[in-house]
Amino acid sequence: MSGNWGRALKITVISMLSLIVIILSAIAVVINFVFTPEKLTPVVNQVANRSLNARVEIKKVELTFFSSFPDFELKVSGGKLTSKALKDTLWQKKDSLLQFKECAISINPLSYLRDNCIELKKLTFDDASIYAFVDNSGNPNWNIASSDTTVQKTDTVSSDFDSSINIDRVEFKNVSLIFDDRSTRMYSRIDSLNLELKASLSESVADLEMKTSCKNILFWQDGELLANRMALAFDTDLSLDRKTLLWTVRRSSVDLNGISFDLNGSLQQDTVAKTIDVDLKYGLKTPDVATVLDMIPESVIRKSAVTANGKVEFSGTIKGIYGDKQVPVLTMLMKIQQASAHYKGMPYGIDNLTADLNCYLDVMKRQPSYLDLKIFRFQGAETDVLADGRIDDLMDDPLVTFNTRAKINFSTLARTFPLQKGVEIGGKLSADLHFNGRLSAIKEKDLGRLYIKGDVTVRDVLLRDINKDFDFKSNAELNFTGDHSLAAGVNVHDFTIKSRMGSAQVKQMSAVISTPVTAMDTTKVIPLDCKVALAQAKVAMGDSVGGYSQKTEASVTVRPSKRNVKKPVFDLYLRTDSLFLKSNGTRIGMDLAGFKISTFQGRDSLWYPKGTVGFNRLFFSTPEFGLPIRMKQAEVTFERKTINLKQAKLRVGHSDITATGSVSNLAKAILKNELLTARLKVVSKQINCNQLIEALSGLENMDENASETDTISSASVDKARLFIVPKNVDLEFETNIGRVRYNHMIFENVQGKVEVKDQMVNLENLSMKALDAEMKTSMLYKGDSDTDGYAGFNFDIYKINIGKLVTFIPELDTIVPMLRSFKGLVDFNIAAESRLDSLMNIRIPTLRAAVHIKGDSLVLLDGDTFRKLAKILMFKNKKENMFDSISVNITVDKGEVKVYPFVVEIDRYKAAVGGTQNLDMSFNYHVSILKSPLPFKAGVDLYGNLDKVKFKITRAKYKNMVSPVQISQIDSTRLNMGKVITSHFKRLVN
Repeated sequence: MSGNWGRALKITVISMLSLIVIILSAIAVVINFVFTPEKLTPVVNQVANRSLNARVEIKKVELTFFSSFPDFELKVSGGKLTSKALKDTLWQKKDSLLQFKECAISINPLSYLRDNCIELKKLTFDDASIYAFVDNSGNPNWNIASSDTTVQKTDTVSSDFDSSINIDRVEFKNVSLIFDDRSTRMYSRIDSLNLELKASLSESVADLEMKTSCKNILFWQDGELLANRMALAFDTDLSLDRKTLLWTVRRSSVDLNGISFDLNGSLQQDTVAKTIDVDLKYGLKTPDVATVLDMIPESVIRKSAVTANGKVEFSGTIKGIYGDKQVPVLTMLMKIQQASAHYKGMPYGIDNLTADLNCYLDVMKRQPSYLDLKIFRFQGAETDVLADGRIDDLMDDPLVTFNTRAKINFSTLARTFPLQKGVEIGGKLSADLHFNGRLSAIKEKDLGRLYIKGDVTVRDVLLRDINKDFDFKSNAELNFTGDHSLAAGVNVHDFTIKSRMGSAQVKQMSAVISTPVTAMDTTKVIPLDCKVALAQAKVAMGDSVGGYSQKTEASVTVRPSKRNVKKPVFDLYLRTDSLFLKSNGTRIGMDLAGFKISTFQGRDSLWYPKGTVGFNRLFFSTPEFGLPIRMKQAEVTFERKTINLKQAKLRVGHSDITATGSVSNLAKAILKNELLTARLKVVSKQINCNQLIEALSGLENMDENASETDTISSASVDKARLFIVPKNVDLEFETNIGRVRYNHMIFENVQGKVEVKDQMVNLENLSMKALDAEMKTSMLYKGDSDTDGYAGFNFDIYKINIGKLVTFIPELDTIVPMLRSFKGLVDFNIAAESRLDSLMNIRIPTLRAAVHIKGDSLVLLDGDTFRKLAKILMFKNKKENMFDSISVNITVDKGEVKVYPFVVEIDRYKAAVGGTQNLDMSFNYHVSILKSPLPFKAGVDLYGNLDKVKFKITRAKYKNMVSPVQISQIDSTRLNMGKVITSHFKRLVN
């Protein structure tokens, strides 16, 4: 019998083990071959996108069993959920509901089979960001459950679901949460949120345990910043009655910036109205004086043992409906009654600390909000402070009332509190002050409406925090005498403040403030007068921005605007013996300067200044321009962004300029590299373009006093270099300049229009005199880089010596080498465009030009070619001969120079000359003899190059091409090409 039982047990065990092995093998096959990440990920993406009103993107989905045995675990990596609940046309920030690095969920299936309990073992989120948004109509972006058009009736009472739910662990790590509710104008951001949650759900009750912490909470309401830099930790135990939907807070503690509070109460959910009825109470976890002292930031006072006595009450409520455009009311009460304290090891202590503060905050403005400080009293360490105050209309236009009588000895306070290492305080302060005014008076700059009366005296006050690079020192006397409006006398000396943002120093400052009215008119800005005197004032922001004034006197008045009496206008009258400003390498210096400035606020809420600035001397330098700009005894007027100059005298290196006109947007051009606009009439005795071009090219530390050489042939003259015009300039000048130096050339009596914009320089109808000749020109220049540029120009030159012409335009020696053989005066016209090299030389292969040369009584110089021709043609004068007249048309295109047939008369001959010239200096000319002592007409072909000229006698090819009709056609061809070139570079300007 026992053998039969043994065999039966053995068979049962083997069967059970076989069944388990089969099940585990099946699971292994399913997980490793069926539900692989490669197959599972696209399926989950497809199902999620079909089931939710959202766009779901998941990089990887992985199902595990053996590594999490006996639980099934689902890992999701790289998830992003974008809501479609509020989407109309384009995806916006408010649609990005959830994004996370990794999410894992683990369940225990055996618990459901064994105990009818759905057990969630783990749910984790790592590095997630959540953006919860509610639009103006109260619609949230998290409402992403797909709606079913088929309405099904369900009996909630007879539901078949009777399982319990246990949630062992829900954990969020490093989550960023933003809540943006446009319906209540509420915005909140939580940084680095960490959360641990445990919950259980039965048929009638749900329990929740939660611990959470974050590094910072930011909170805005109606455009006002109400909270920031709040580190919060939260530990709570909640219970939900599922039938009544009542949440009960059984145990809860809140840690705010290191201070612990207890929280209890209830939350009643209304699923129909979609609201929550909040009824919570909070208070200090340990309501004693030591806890209150712990509220002092640890960055100022280090933690230390303290002996304290007294009664402390700190409590409040959060009560009301939260839902669509509804927010609960917050109340707070803090009372400290006759407390005393003494830190261990400190020679002084707190003898009496009394305070009574209560607050009522209704952000929905159903009832007026206020903050009421009924009393604050601090006595001890040779210090006695008594104060009371109240802020009414806290959520609208706060009305602040504050009164204090105080005598503070900071030196003894430093021996009362255990200050952190590096924190130092000292000096004395006494005050008897009364204040009343609304915040709107400060925001709207209507300062005369503030009521301040009393005295404040500061003696050698020192506040220093080495850890935060903060240092403050000052002596001051303030006397407020106004009975109904602002009136004060201020005297400050040895004032210093330094921080990481910047610093300021004032050796001496005095001010007198008064209101020239006796009756307060609530319909307009209250006038205000202020007279200020400064001595040795210095300000700095980092190493790049700063200012200094040796001695300054100023008068500031506030008056109502004529356009809108509720808007103020500020008038400033300032005189300084010296003023120096710098910003990012740009420097401005003045002496004996005076300012008369008026500023007003426009409809766009921006402030617009206008006024006059005068000075004896001004110095201006900027890294973008290599030379300093100096001005003497000038007066400059400005309005908004425009500066107006009238006969302003400037000196830039060797150049002197007298300017009349306007300059716009100078400040933003210097500080923000925005567009600088100028429209000026410029009169000058001398301008050195070589210096200005180098300065404009960004060369720094140039020698502005270096001597210049006017001799054209000087070998020491620097060659012109290609320069790039800055992007942020739009300048227009009407010029009248006595002398201009450019490269090795000297131009005189320069008149015309100069434009600098779109990184181009445009000279329009400029007239001048150079090389003993009159000139007119239009020109366009653009530097694309340091090695490549463009130039288009049209020159008309009258009665210029041919030798000087070749010096002026050296490229003519390449284009028309035969000019070497002539001397005399010619009229010269050229329309051309070309690319430029780094030294601003014309790149001959890219040159396109139309040239016309006309002269009388030109002399053909002696040479080998001339002597050979003179011998063959039997010239009377074989050394030199004179042309009666010459008129030549030349075009240059694609590397070829074409000389159109023209008539010349020399000695006893009349001939027509024409041909082509190549860039390798080879040429092919033909001379048709039209009139000669010879009994026949013939021609001469000249070819070869300048080193070896060949010629031969041929027939006359041009005998029919120099008639008036033919010459007119040639002129038209040349003129048309010139017009095409000129119109091309003018189109670039426009």
